[in-house]
Amino acid sequence: MPASDEATRLLQLAVDARTRGDSLLHLQIDIAHLTGQASTWGSAENRMQRDDHVGYFLSEVEKLGWRLEHTGYAFVESGATTSARVWGTGEGVVNHGGVEAFFTFRAV
Repeated sequence: MPASDEATRLLQLAVDARTRGDSLLHLQIDIAHLTGQASTWGSAENRMQRDDHVGYFLSEVEKLGWRLEHTGYAFVESGATTSARVWGTGEGVVNHGGVEAFFTFRAV
């Protein structure tokens, strides 16, 4: 689930859209981060840090009178770290970024 303040803000957007009588609601949520550290050997130690509470958050939005209609995902790269390889040629690359989820809901 998004951080508490962000979750509260997004749920308020859903309430406000429902109050206005909007027929669609579109939310963008950061659901995972790709992190890692370059090693002294030039390897790439990437790790995916996931948010396992996204389903709970989506359920809370649906309780407000919305039904999930469409979902999309995109990886947004925020940078990379490189290090020279000790044994071999080239460099080890560790990418950094996040997975953004795009949720479109329809009013019920």
